[in-house]
Amino acid sequence: MTTIGTLTRLARIFFAYRKRSEVVSPLPIRLWIETSLCCNLRCPMCPNKDLPASAKTIMKLELFKKVVDEARSFANDVYLHHRGEPLVNPAFMDMVAYARATGLKVRFHTNGSLLDPEKANRLLDASPNLVSFSVDGFDKETYEAVRVGATFEKTVANIRYFAEQRRARRLSLPYIVVEKIRFKNPSRPENPEKTAALRAEFLRAGVDEVIEKDEYIWAGDRVAAPGPRTCSCCTFPWYAMVICADGTVTPCPQDFHAKMVMGDANRQSLADIWNGPAYRDLRRRFRTDVDSLPLCRDCDRLRRRTVGGIPFQYMITFLVDQLAGYGFIRRHMGTAERS
Repeated sequence: MTTIGTLTRLARIFFAYRKRSEVVSPLPIRLWIETSLCCNLRCPMCPNKDLPASAKTIMKLELFKKVVDEARSFANDVYLHHRGEPLVNPAFMDMVAYARATGLKVRFHTNGSLLDPEKANRLLDASPNLVSFSVDGFDKETYEAVRVGATFEKTVANIRYFAEQRRARRLSLPYIVVEKIRFKNPSRPENPEKTAALRAEFLRAGVDEVIEKDEYIWAGDRVAAPGPRTCSCCTFPWYAMVICADGTVTPCPQDFHAKMVMGDANRQSLADIWNGPAYRDLRRRFRTDVDSLPLCRDCDRLRRRTVGGIPFQYMITFLVDQLAGYGFIRRHMGTAERS
């Protein structure tokens, strides 16, 4: 899609959002495709560890191809992760390559612990646009207390090798990000010198960005509303869609337990789901009665700084991703936090 075409679609999406339209003619420009609900770690802050084993699954390649074949005509970029570790799925590299071959921009988030040299080189061959790594402790003690089941030295070596190989092969993609969470409950003090040293090591190896972000708050995790709302209407139902590993479609990547079911990608087309009864009802309730939406009424996204009714936190990053992609401009601008 051309830049002008993307701008036109974004404008149409914006006006549909501002009008609180129940039917949205532009199909979603961004998708989360959950390639795995399984995870190899047991991080204390993540609800994944509490899911029953029977609920954990990986997306089948057949379903993935169906979703991508439909999405290629309208989506601009896809996230190939959601609630689990994508590298657990043995078909993951094939999924990346398949989505990239359709022209979609592909990005995903990983804990990096499974990215051994063989997988790293296969991933570089598949050429995703962006890969981000969770390294939520920049010293061994903090990291292994957070990323339970991973080994600090191994994960660091995996990321360093991946970045160095991209440089050695003179590849422009993927754009590589290392993320570090700022924990608050409880806070996790770190050694500033070790933090600075590891940051420098990653950048020397070829990582494009090392960023810090606040601990993620899943919708429904709070008992009480976290402060006054700054807006009454979430943007997700007007521009995005989540396809879970089993084909369940939800409107929001903050709905960890997939309680807001919009449809089933196994049986329905994404286009039919997008303006189906569940999505139309959700958009209507945002316009008329947001308090009737248990997951949404206390969500922190409705309590963030806004511009034109749109949460500002990710706006610039989103626009750069959509219009400029991942490269010089992203590297030049950087970002304080990434969705």
